[in-house]
Amino acid sequence: MNKQLYLLRHGATSLSGLYVGATDVPLAEEGKEQVIRTGRLLAFECIDQIFCSPMKRCLETLNLLSLDAPPEIDENIREIDFGRWEGHSFEEISQTDSALVENWRIDGEAFCFPDGESVAAFNKRVEIFARKLLSGPGNRILIIAHGGTIRHLLCTFLDLSSEKKMIFDVQVASFSTLTLFGDKGVLTSLNVKG
Repeated sequence: MNKQLYLLRHGATSLSGLYVGATDVPLAEEGKEQVIRTGRLLAFECIDQIFCSPMKRCLETLNLLSLDAPPEIDENIREIDFGRWEGHSFEEISQTDSALVENWRIDGEAFCFPDGESVAAFNKRVEIFARKLLSGPGNRILIIAHGGTIRHLLCTFLDLSSEKKMIFDVQVASFSTLTLFGDKGVLTSLNVKG
């Protein structure tokens, strides 16, 4: 049987629109309402396995869904650590760190966020998780994670270069679905929300 993946981004936080990776913020009230609405759709999907990032915003998302499948918390699907850019907007970092922003654009996987995580290290841990999904027993699998993590998983399973990840506008409290045929997938929906 082909695996069906449901890639759910957590709901909105009080820091939505800013770079938030390692900062452990809870959902905003709006984010909770968003998740509850989307959860009504997921309730009909017969999910048999759940993986969740350990960050508060994802754990709260998980708890609001009220699904029967047992969850597994996985460190590898945390968002990238943006280092000193955490909690800042792109406009702010463009003004304070314009040379680094340009390096990020040019260096791709070789870039390391200032005082944070390298893109290569982030990609590696998400790919470790992707291999775990392929070898695991679940067939209808929900992954509750972050925008960057979901973008990278989409690229991995759609056989796209990780540099293409920004072509996906992964919206908060929405899920995208992939049907896997072996280790490659077909995108069957993007940004489904209630």
